[in-house]
Amino acid sequence: MSSTVDLTVLCWDHPRCTAPVTAAVREWERLNPGVRMRVTARPLASFNDQPLTEIAGSADLLFIDHPMVGEAAHSGALLPLDDLVGEDVLGALAADSVGASHATYTWDGRQWATAVDAACHVAVVDGTRAGALFQEVPRSWDDVLELARRAPGSVAIPLYPSDAVLSVLSITGNLRAHGEAADGFWSLEAVRIFCELVRRVDPRCFDLNPPRLLDLMSAGPAADAPVYAPLLFGYTNYQRPTAPGRRLSFVDVPSVGADPAGAVLGGAGLAVSVRSAHPVEAARFAAWLTGVDAQRGIVLPNEGQPGSRAVWHDEAADAVVGGFFSGTRATIESSHVRPRDPWWPGYQDAAGIALVDLLRTAAPPAAIHDHLTRMLDGKRSKEISQ
Repeated sequence: MSSTVDLTVLCWDHPRCTAPVTAAVREWERLNPGVRMRVTARPLASFNDQPLTEIAGSADLLFIDHPMVGEAAHSGALLPLDDLVGEDVLGALAADSVGASHATYTWDGRQWATAVDAACHVAVVDGTRAGALFQEVPRSWDDVLELARRAPGSVAIPLYPSDAVLSVLSITGNLRAHGEAADGFWSLEAVRIFCELVRRVDPRCFDLNPPRLLDLMSAGPAADAPVYAPLLFGYTNYQRPTAPGRRLSFVDVPSVGADPAGAVLGGAGLAVSVRSAHPVEAARFAAWLTGVDAQRGIVLPNEGQPGSRAVWHDEAADAVVGGFFSGTRATIESSHVRPRDPWWPGYQDAAGIALVDLLRTAAPPAAIHDHLTRMLDGKRSKEISQ
């Protein structure tokens, strides 16, 4: 009888995830000869929107978006890691987490994933062409809107539905962090700023998610590509000295105040499926991959984006990613955690689609704000009544 432990890891389909996990799997198999692992992937859109109940049986280990943890606890699709990994191990991972990355996977007193990958909304600039337009990167939302008005096509923002609605949430978070947002979940002023920006960007932004926009900025014809994007999830892959095409620079998001607080936190967590035949072994791999040594020695050099605070503050590691960590660290350390209640993923999906539809018809900011608020109130009421 074979004693081999077979494990499958479900990534999202970008080298930022697949490359470090593939390298990690090879090293884990070397360290553990009785383990055999397979790496699969699903589209980024599915990572953002697909319910965990639909993928629980597809792999032992699943990369998930942190707003899914409330659903995970409610549906039973994942196993809590505190039943599988020692308290000392999870404590060390929590202490080393950059920003709130580890804490975002904590729900109802249980830990549902490890923060292998860390990200948040940041800004990005093509430094090779920016000098012709501005001497300093825009620091405020007024600066961003002035640049968009003065130089049509120079500013872009991804308007795939989930990206659009999260951009409004980041602006709301920034306003609220500086005492400039009224009570309520959505800020009308944030919607106004966002609508003004959308009116000034190329309509092709409606077809772009962050990787596609970054591809356009780094490899598109110089006369055709945007120079600056104020809000999108950052990818070290485009700033590394080894990056193909025009190397981009990621910087802190624009702000209404002195600091960039309030940007939406992203990243990816590694969770154990309730259907895994080897949950303890799967959890051991997740904890190891999130530890400092693997984050520095495997995730970082293999196109990954570590969740380790030690790596983010390491000057040598920062050089590997061309200054990405130092350029965006203030933003991620003060980033905003989205709701993780079971109702949120469905609301984010529906609100993003509704928002884009309204933007395409040039609906006024007040109408958009009211629509998003009514959808939110309806979603919350429905969840409470169930």
